[in-house]
Amino acid sequence: MKKIVWIIIVIAVGGYFINSYMENKARREAQRAEEEKIELATKTAVSQMASRTNAVTNWEANLSKGEKFRFEPILTIELERLWLQQRPILFIGAIKDIATHDQSYYTVLVERNLFGSFEYMFRTELQLSLVSEKARLDTFLKEHPDLFKDYGFKNGIAVVSHIDSIRTTYVPGEEGEREEVKIGDGELIDILYTGDVTF
Repeated sequence: MKKIVWIIIVIAVGGYFINSYMENKARREAQRAEEEKIELATKTAVSQMASRTNAVTNWEANLSKGEKFRFEPILTIELERLWLQQRPILFIGAIKDIATHDQSYYTVLVERNLFGSFEYMFRTELQLSLVSEKARLDTFLKEHPDLFKDYGFKNGIAVVSHIDSIRTTYVPGEEGEREEVKIGDGELIDILYTGDVTF
């Protein structure tokens, strides 16, 4: 009799763990499917925005010179050839800062972030300083109140902007050395939230 009871207990416990495993697996697969759906929708929206605004999308590939990692410094003249055009550029990154430009406009500082683009990496840091209508940016921030939360893991954005000039600044690095930052000054044309989607 004891043996039968133990067999029933073992079967019940085994059944519980198998059922729990199957439920967790189904939940993970549903979550992965949802993430893939969001990623596809986000990339499609960015592609449509770039197409609608006739934005230059291949400037990173040209700047990388065929390499995934570019360690040599980026010259201003290289960015001038790629950014200072009649067409605007598509830039994937994150908002680093927002400041008042005047009564009607903000200045938005956008930086390339590590999570935004794994395809091309540069030693020289690239940023955009863009003038944007306050109403447009206020609406965007209201629609995405969690933009600056989660330690920067879900703060990705895509911007289309017209660049007027490029300047160079230097910031102290982790080991005290000076790190070069190239900043494109211009006007924000369009913006999309990309969250944690990588491009």
